[in-house]
Amino acid sequence: MTSYNFDRVAAQYDATRGFPPGVANRICTWILSRLPNDPAVTELGVGTGRIAMPFIERGVRYWGIDISEAMVSRLMAKLGPAGLRRAQIHIADITQPLPLAEQSQDAVIAVHVLHLVDSLKALEQVRRVLKPHGALIWGHTRHDELSPLALIRPKFHEIVAELGAGKPRNWEQQQARELLARWGAQASRHIGAVWQETQTPRQVLEPLREKAMSSTWHIPDAILAEAIRRTEAWAKEQYRGLDDPHEYDVSFVVDWYQF
Repeated sequence: MTSYNFDRVAAQYDATRGFPPGVANRICTWILSRLPNDPAVTELGVGTGRIAMPFIERGVRYWGIDISEAMVSRLMAKLGPAGLRRAQIHIADITQPLPLAEQSQDAVIAVHVLHLVDSLKALEQVRRVLKPHGALIWGHTRHDELSPLALIRPKFHEIVAELGAGKPRNWEQQQARELLARWGAQASRHIGAVWQETQTPRQVLEPLREKAMSSTWHIPDAILAEAIRRTEAWAKEQYRGLDDPHEYDVSFVVDWYQF
């Protein structure tokens, strides 16, 4: 997991991955509507708190775990003394024994993190700390299929693979899902929130160029530069201009695993 330590992008994280105002609160409300009263909740890969903040502000018993000291420092600064009295924030590797008692949690949240680690080891920990009938809330954001991000980023990774630098980690994690099924977890897919964003093709390209996205960290600089050059040329053929704004829908998708 250390190769995917987000210390290097902590200062950029909220700008490149943050939700628009109000979206995190909507996601929090939706999740809490499906949990028992006064739940104990843990988030794997809590980062700078884009998921966590509304839960903590509402007084939910919340444990946040992340390997990145820089990301956690930013979260703790946001929380301040009052928030830190309500939440438990730990710097730890989520594939190792978690600092939580067995069968102590009603839910474990994992958003955009399990594809970065040995997910089977992480799930062993999830199973250990969940109460009977607890839930794994496995979430990700999904952009409209015609949005610049949904078109440009896959094209970039296709070109990177052609140049010999391989593909990013598998988002589906089929082995992990099969393990959950063997454990008897009942799976259901939901849309926790939908909102609109506006983005230009250049705004998709720049985080790739700057290696702000974890899917670029394995790419040698020379290959990255050539992949960006080719992707930018392709994008110029697809769009009237790289700075033209495009509005599209974004969904927060949850695979809910009920034990």
